[in-house]
Amino acid sequence: MPLVRLILRLVFPSLADVCFAAGLVSCVCLALAFPVALTAQQPTGWEWQNPLPQGNTITAIKFAADKRHGWAVGSNGAILRTSNGGFEWEEQFSPVNTTLYGLYVKDKSRAVVSGAGGLILTTSNGGSKWVARPTAIRDHLFCITFAPEDPLHGWAAGTFGAIITTTDGGLTWKVQNSHTTAHLFSVAFFDAKTGIAVGSRGTLLVTNTGGAEWKPHRALGNVVLTGVAFVSSKRAIVVGYQGTILETDDGGLTWQPMNTFVTTDLFSVFFTDKDHGWASGESGVVLTTADGGTIWLPVNVRTSPKLTTLFFADESVGWAAGADGLVVRTDDGGLSWRRLTEGGREDLSHIFFFDNSHGWAVGSRGKMLFTSSGGKNWTVRPSGTTNRLNSIQFVNQHLGFAVGDHGTIIRSTNGSVSWASVTVEANEDLLSVHFISPESGWIVGARGIILHTEDGGQTWRVQNANTFNWLEDVSFTDPQHGVAVGSNGTILRTEDAGETWKRVDRNLKEWLYGLAFADGQRGYAVGARGVILRTDDGGATWKDLESGISSNLFAVALEGRDDVLVTGEQGRIILSKDAGATWRIQPTITNSPLFSVAYRGGFNIWVAGGGGAILRRNEPIATVRIPTPKLPPGLRSSPPKIQPQNAQNPIDDGDIPRAVPLDKKPLRPR
Repeated sequence: MPLVRLILRLVFPSLADVCFAAGLVSCVCLALAFPVALTAQQPTGWEWQNPLPQGNTITAIKFAADKRHGWAVGSNGAILRTSNGGFEWEEQFSPVNTTLYGLYVKDKSRAVVSGAGGLILTTSNGGSKWVARPTAIRDHLFCITFAPEDPLHGWAAGTFGAIITTTDGGLTWKVQNSHTTAHLFSVAFFDAKTGIAVGSRGTLLVTNTGGAEWKPHRALGNVVLTGVAFVSSKRAIVVGYQGTILETDDGGLTWQPMNTFVTTDLFSVFFTDKDHGWASGESGVVLTTADGGTIWLPVNVRTSPKLTTLFFADESVGWAAGADGLVVRTDDGGLSWRRLTEGGREDLSHIFFFDNSHGWAVGSRGKMLFTSSGGKNWTVRPSGTTNRLNSIQFVNQHLGFAVGDHGTIIRSTNGSVSWASVTVEANEDLLSVHFISPESGWIVGARGIILHTEDGGQTWRVQNANTFNWLEDVSFTDPQHGVAVGSNGTILRTEDAGETWKRVDRNLKEWLYGLAFADGQRGYAVGARGVILRTDDGGATWKDLESGISSNLFAVALEGRDDVLVTGEQGRIILSKDAGATWRIQPTITNSPLFSVAYRGGFNIWVAGGGGAILRRNEPIATVRIPTPKLPPGLRSSPPKIQPQNAQNPIDDGDIPRAVPLDKKPLRPR
């Protein structure tokens, strides 16, 4: 599953991530294929524990003129507000649970938001209440702006050339004709008459009539254009994919490309005056100019985060935001950036709780988090490796093991305060570890590798699995009986502590990712395309349970024989209280893939996944039943596996320094 995790992060992380990373055009196709209902956002019973204040993608960030009051919006209806320049954020109630794309802040009390499905939200009381305004369109609105000197006149643009305008500050909207079917990703106005919109296929639209008439102008090929900003009434700058920067000095009649020596996709551009401007993009790239955009200097934000949006209050103070809820701030014009949000953003492969207080989560680049407070506070524990860690288990509060890529095995005897590497001959990626006692444990991984220890993990020997399929998970119900699952529908079973493993034949080709047993007889396995299996005889035979889900399911956890919780891609969580006879959707607050779940009954539920996401349940589970078709299970293809991160050249995993309010910085010694 580590390779599937990498695919998901690169290809299908979330609707908002797709928009700004895998291609804005592909985002449109995805959104149209999966329409978003603009239903009221109800409390879901989940709370963020990492990152904080939340981990959904931020698509837009803006501040009022006082530099203190601002908002950030993003996927899953995320609305954040600050009143102290971004050093503290509060989540505001959103009336919708769809992706919010565009944001315009008029002052500390008034703001307007655009989003999927023709959504427009307005507030006039600092966000205490957001009101949905009718637009009469269903196109996704990726951007919104108002005339700088006329807060009543505004425009929003989006899919298939949609442009709508308002003359009453956003209360009512009417459609304008753009004469294009290209998707429009950014719109800017110098005044109530002069505006530019840019989008897919190199689309550039110019108006001198407030949008009553939009005229197309050819740009540079078919590159996706993502951002536009006015420098003066005649000069404007446009940015786009592949490091594209275009300039005009005649109000948009002609455009010239600029050589920035950057090939990174750029997503956003902003100018505070005729001289000072910035652009942000993929891999932590921020470009800055002090001469109106003639010369651009690159700056790289530490950890190379995806920065989808940026905003500056003046030539010194600015903010940028993007994937995994990250918000950063600069006080020196973009030369250095500091983090305003908390928590790591590395993908988390596995989460394990020894009891209701002590838990661990592991993931990319050797990241390990520890909590002794049920997740209220997570701290980084040094693992001693930069290889991806895929699984962790503690036999007691002192003795624990974690395994990962390239044959990584680490062992702790002091509750994870320190770790020692265990040398084994195998170099395969190790994907799951399971101990049945402090002495006896098993590890499974790539190419059918199975390792067994009988001395508490000090030494390991290879067991013969008779397969080269990837083994994703392993579970033993007693010292003799165990099951392992993996690629191509592989199910292996042993009755002699792993001395011999026998394949359980099933007409199944899906990848199986997760496995859990309630007792010696009943167990569950989950996998690709919504596959859920149940055994009632210790794994000798398996029954296909109809889940009503077609997306990949990665993890399963149990609280008794009949109480089953399953997590998967796009933030999917489903629950069964009757041993899988029926399944109910559990609404969540993220679209991140959820790779692991720890379920200890009651409110003691934690899920972990992409972008460092850790969520905990904070109220009784409320569910929506999934209709299950009475169709025989077919053969479903499994997602391909690709090579994981190159651990020989690890990216520096030291996070972006934390920002400190100016009035709280320590005084320099005299």
